[in-house]
Amino acid sequence: MTTEASQSARDAWLKKESKSGGKLFFKTAVDVFARKGYHETTVDEVAQAAGVAKGTIYYHFENKEELYLTVIQKGIDLFKEQLRQAMAAGATTRDQIANIINCQIDFFEQEQDVVSLFLTELFGNDPQRSLLASRMLAECLQIIRFCIEQGITDGTLRQVDPETTTSSLFGMVVISALHYTRYHLPIPRGQAGVGAGIAEIFFQGTGA
Repeated sequence: MTTEASQSARDAWLKKESKSGGKLFFKTAVDVFARKGYHETTVDEVAQAAGVAKGTIYYHFENKEELYLTVIQKGIDLFKEQLRQAMAAGATTRDQIANIINCQIDFFEQEQDVVSLFLTELFGNDPQRSLLASRMLAECLQIIRFCIEQGITDGTLRQVDPETTTSSLFGMVVISALHYTRYHLPIPRGQAGVGAGIAEIFFQGTGA
């Protein structure tokens, strides 16, 4: 079990290694895991791709699984931070929800490998990993739910069920984004884009 001290040391190391050929360490690891899959990927391959010694990785991670799960967690942490920033940038609740929709679309398009690894574990056959991924998802949904509840309180939204509304909004964005990224197509933006379309449908159904 990783101690709090070792986690702090690992986070410090990850920051130090944040520039390796212009690539974040976790992005390099994500790329390798997404390309070959968890079982076919070796720590040697991750180390070589990232330009670090294998021993250095084992110093900070107990084994390949801890490295793998940490990589996914770092990606989800990035997603949560972007969601918070998107919400903070909105002047009104309506703006905040629209920003959150577009933030999700941006993340799903720009971080396709992270999304792929996360969904693999969320719907995978390993109960422990699936539970961990579910907890990661819950943390993301909590940010969105806060905005939904705020909209209900300030009258932007009708008295809808926050949990169902949050899950529905997130699901709309995920499926819409995957419709394009699965086929390596750019996601349409702007007034006639996916984000605008989802926002229109959402507010038609939930707006006060």
